[in-house]
Amino acid sequence: MKKTRVLLMALLMVFAAVLSGCGSKTEDPGPPPEDVISPGSTSGGSVSDGSASSDSSEAAEGDSADVSDAEISDTEMLEGAVQVSIGQSGGKTYTVDMYNNAAVNTMLGYLSGSPMLFPAYDYDEEQGFVTHSIRGTYTQDDDISVTDIKAGEIYLLSGGQLRLYFKDVDGADITATPVGYFTETDDLTETVKADYEANRDDIWGVEVYFSITKMID
Repeated sequence: MKKTRVLLMALLMVFAAVLSGCGSKTEDPGPPPEDVISPGSTSGGSVSDGSASSDSSEAAEGDSADVSDAEISDTEMLEGAVQVSIGQSGGKTYTVDMYNNAAVNTMLGYLSGSPMLFPAYDYDEEQGFVTHSIRGTYTQDDDISVTDIKAGEIYLLSGGQLRLYFKDVDGADITATPVGYFTETDDLTETVKADYEANRDDIWGVEVYFSITKMID
């Protein structure tokens, strides 16, 4: 009889521990772990703690040149530099041409020939962009003043804030380094919005997921 009571007490303790473990799953999971952000990579391509906001990285008034679209288009391009799919599970693949400037070359150094997941924590429907805070130190030497922006264009603002504009924005008036642009944008707006809606209850608090693969050496 005594052995039976001891066994029952042991079972009750195990059961209580299981319940306690289940309850802990409701706690804040924190930022996505490295294997979520950079699957299959030990070096990591981009890390964000989710603390960046679109307000904190607005470009300050400065001496950046007001460069025309024609001058931007004359910059040497890295055609097909990366491929991007939108959504945690992947989807349609987009090709991105990138500008051959110092900031972009630094950025490419953190990317991999294997897909790397980039969680964007800030989605701004009114201004038409999503942002991701990227690791690394970037020169601002290639900053320009940009008034009107087209869907698919990517810019790097101060503080390492990478912005993808998923729709046309007139009068954006930002100071930033041009990074590149999606070569196909017919359904880009709808795709970004769809992933934003799909992530409403994302456990990591991610607004939009991007999977990025470097295609050049």
